[in-house]
Amino acid sequence: MPSVFQIVVNTPLWVWPLMLFVLWLGWYCLQPRILPPARLAILPLVGLGTSLAGIAQSLQPGLALAGWTAALLMALPLGWAIGARRAVRLRPEDGRLEVAGGWFALAFGISIFVVRYALGVLFGVMPGLRAEPLWIVLSGSVGGAVTGIGLGWLANLLLRAYRPAVVEG
Repeated sequence: MPSVFQIVVNTPLWVWPLMLFVLWLGWYCLQPRILPPARLAILPLVGLGTSLAGIAQSLQPGLALAGWTAALLMALPLGWAIGARRAVRLRPEDGRLEVAGGWFALAFGISIFVVRYALGVLFGVMPGLRAEPLWIVLSGSVGGAVTGIGLGWLANLLLRAYRPAVVEG
């Protein structure tokens, strides 16, 4: 079993700038901001993309997809509840959203990074786990949980931002 030092030293160099970008983006999102709705969806879509990539790379994609789907459905309400705590308002004059700052983007971005890094290290150190059904379901489930939280959060914010516009319009 390699030491933490060996794992860090053998991590590909491109991982570290990616980690710095995730930290910067999360730090930036601590401040209130005005942005187009599509920018609000970036992190949840990154979570979706990375988890689907994990399923595609699985030795048994059907099994990984089953774990992913179950975890996604269980995590959506948690993401919805987290999204309910964030103030959001549609600006009718330009269609952009006013979003309060918060810790979600930082925590969510770090969780995506940590999940992908930990699974990469685990399967790199113990490649035999990639073929174990329990680990296939577990790795799919972790990605599904992250995706469910992100999509639930995004759905809550967008629904609350656009609901008044739909009712008034």
